[in-house]
Amino acid sequence: MTIPAGYRVDQIDLASASDDEVRDAARLRQELVREQRPEDPLTPVEIIAQQLRANPPGSWRATFLARDNAGTLVGYAIAHRNLKDTNNAHIRWCDVAVKEEHRRRGLGRALSARMVTACEGQGDGVMFISVTSDRVPSGEFFARSIGARPGLPMKLNQLDLRTVDRRQVAEWARIDPPGYRLERIDDRVPDRLLITYIEAANGINDMPRGDIAFNDWKLDEAQIRQRETYYRQSGRRWWLVLAIDEKTGEGVGCSDIEFDPRDPHAIEQQGTAVVASHRGHRIGLWMKAAMLERILAELPQSRFIRTGNANVNAQMLAINTKLGFRHAWQEILWQIPLTKARDVVREPAASASPS
Repeated sequence: MTIPAGYRVDQIDLASASDDEVRDAARLRQELVREQRPEDPLTPVEIIAQQLRANPPGSWRATFLARDNAGTLVGYAIAHRNLKDTNNAHIRWCDVAVKEEHRRRGLGRALSARMVTACEGQGDGVMFISVTSDRVPSGEFFARSIGARPGLPMKLNQLDLRTVDRRQVAEWARIDPPGYRLERIDDRVPDRLLITYIEAANGINDMPRGDIAFNDWKLDEAQIRQRETYYRQSGRRWWLVLAIDEKTGEGVGCSDIEFDPRDPHAIEQQGTAVVASHRGHRIGLWMKAAMLERILAELPQSRFIRTGNANVNAQMLAINTKLGFRHAWQEILWQIPLTKARDVVREPAASASPS
């Protein structure tokens, strides 16, 4: 597809780019995040730059930056594949964004075209998946304009840590279901608990997926070590709570968070899973309350915990509501197959296209 007049699009390797190039990309990312979450303090550029450089072994990504005639960075596109996740080798996580004043000119479509071209030769089964927020409506308009299909509506819920009932949380953190115990893991899973963690994490595979083309997630040691490497490279911390059946030693549940100690405003709640045969003992609430109690004690500068849940995931939504999480905004996971994307992005952009 032709690049709109007045712009250029270049491919860049953020892991090896110059400091100036990466800081430039970080400033753009900072500005786009401010559009979506204006109430948050700005994450320092140097922290974003470190996150952009992070690229552990077993990751593939293609990054494209759009500049105007003055050389100002105005948009980007990223496609990413986790080579360690062989069960979902068809998935390409992607993100296309354009500064507000440069939208409706076909630049988003041109960036998407470059991203699609970068994935040619990887098989016709490739599926692009991205996420939009109702706080930036142009994202949904653009997704529809290129033929992407909504696959999973999600609620982004957040817990204001200033409002937590600490006494109630302490009570839930002491549920201690008979026959189970909790292990606390920071940043790296010890070898002795690798299998235990894998057993527990695989319990997430029966969570609602909507129409998104995800296969079951088969966690293994390679993926665990890869993720740990990413956290080290990006300067982030990772805390995990693991529930274990004391009789068998099997992992039956897990819940984890990630955060940057240099930018502690918002903590990201990652997955929470309980193996189906061990449900009904309030293990999910127990794990999350234990983690929350630790956050309150050790991360006093943090304001929010944020987590995404499928709209139809009634069980997890109920636990989060009990803990005090409240709806903040709506997100949608979108998908479009490569076979469709390659045709759509070659078409001329409509004049009303928001990106």
